[in-house]
Amino acid sequence: MVLLDSNIFIVDRFFPRDALYPQNQAFVEKLASIDAAVSSITLLEICGVASFRLSADELSAWLFGFSAIYPVSVIDIHGLRSNDGEAWWSTFIEEVAANIAKKMTFGDAALLREAERYDAEAIITWNTKDFIRRTELDVLTPTALLRRLTRQ
Repeated sequence: MVLLDSNIFIVDRFFPRDALYPQNQAFVEKLASIDAAVSSITLLEICGVASFRLSADELSAWLFGFSAIYPVSVIDIHGLRSNDGEAWWSTFIEEVAANIAKKMTFGDAALLREAERYDAEAIITWNTKDFIRRTELDVLTPTALLRRLTRQ
């Protein structure tokens, strides 16, 4: 499984004039054939950005039916279903804070935590610089992932 960053969906829906849009569109069209996911936190980030441009009904569809809009899994925050919520919260905060200390935004720090906890094959983002040298995981652009999959 690869974990996807919010910028893929934001470019797809809101920035058709962006220079990356054609490459992004090619990637989005291939999502059904990729074992790809977004974390619940990334989905909240996407919806926060989208809230400025979507109607309340569209926003609700994104928040509660994202997998029907984009063929990706929405994964729970790792460990959230544990019996000890207080211990989970403490661990979550420690791990995200450790990533933030690497000079990351909250969204990127949480995405990195989820990718590492779920042992993702890679993080897929247009902003590779936000993750490189902050993780052992592969960090690829959508275009680089498509090239890799074509070679396999």
